[in-house]
Amino acid sequence: MFFQPLFWTYLFFLFLIFIFLTNRISFHPPRGWGEVFWTFSWCSSFLLVQTGLSVIYLKNWDFAWSGLSFLPFSSLIFLSSIALWIAWMVVDHGVWKLIRLQPVQVKKIKTVKLRTNPKFVPPFGCLKKVGITNQIYLPQVVEYELKLEGWPKEWSGLTIVQVSDLHYGKFFPTAYYDGIIRQIKQLKPDLFAFTGDLINSKKDALAMKGLLKGFKAPLGVYAVLGNHDHGAGAEALTKALTQESIRVLDNEVVYRKRKGKTLAIMGASELWYGNRDRSIILNSKADAKLFLAHHPDHYFLGKKSGAHLQISGHTHGGQIRFPFLGPLIVPSNQGRKYAQGFYREKNTVLFVTNGIGCYPPLRTLCAPEIVKLVLKPA
Repeated sequence: MFFQPLFWTYLFFLFLIFIFLTNRISFHPPRGWGEVFWTFSWCSSFLLVQTGLSVIYLKNWDFAWSGLSFLPFSSLIFLSSIALWIAWMVVDHGVWKLIRLQPVQVKKIKTVKLRTNPKFVPPFGCLKKVGITNQIYLPQVVEYELKLEGWPKEWSGLTIVQVSDLHYGKFFPTAYYDGIIRQIKQLKPDLFAFTGDLINSKKDALAMKGLLKGFKAPLGVYAVLGNHDHGAGAEALTKALTQESIRVLDNEVVYRKRKGKTLAIMGASELWYGNRDRSIILNSKADAKLFLAHHPDHYFLGKKSGAHLQISGHTHGGQIRFPFLGPLIVPSNQGRKYAQGFYREKNTVLFVTNGIGCYPPLRTLCAPEIVKLVLKPA
């Protein structure tokens, strides 16, 4: 059996289905459920179900082509369902990649490494012995020039600095972030945007008090909350950010004007736990629309609201990426589609940043980043 190509093909198909289900279900715990427990429970369930069904339907098959004709009808139905699932995944990804996605007019201007506290040494140092570098303490600033369809010339040159997924806590405390925050402030954009998952636990909202104080920008400093923020205490964090002059947007819109043209800065409530009334965003009217959302899965709302640009985090860029394969685990209802970078469907561009922190504390081929965007009309 182990020398049959069909055996390894079958295992590969099961693995793809496992990843498909894990990404879409295992990382979305209902309110009140611990994320680790929820994720472990679902992953274990998937493996047990796959193993059980394989034993029930295929225990008498040696995975040789010749043996297929002797399998009972129920086993053939089971194998056909696996094949159809894989075929559907391939077709769905192909339609998305070849038909729905459109070119994005973007140019990387520069990448600058940030100075960090040398006292912080990344965990899992043993990985260096096999040539793998844990990049969690190698943050950088990446600047892009992005051209948007329908973007008014009056708002040409608008600069945004996006800070996402700090995951303030044990591995990313004040002593680590202090110097980094000072460098971020020196970027001096028109607008600062924090796109969620600032903290990990309830105590972090108090512990990080004062860390984000002093951010200033001509058009304001804004934040939306992420799933970890809600799990740790959204009210306490919102209060702390407000005291530091950071406007937390909860399905709200802020308008700014320049030379007679209006910019709408729209902020989404958290996708899983937040406010479901999106009418203010959907009814917003402006010449230029910027949409802040923690989850890339909010892309449906970005497109429906007519946003020119949506900026998101949450996925950490895939966090643990492999050569040629990219990431396997991406906590999104869309799987790996919107893991990292720029995407365009219709006239709405989605940008997903790697973020600067992470959870768990391991990054491979996926450096933490602060992003500066320079927006221009296409």
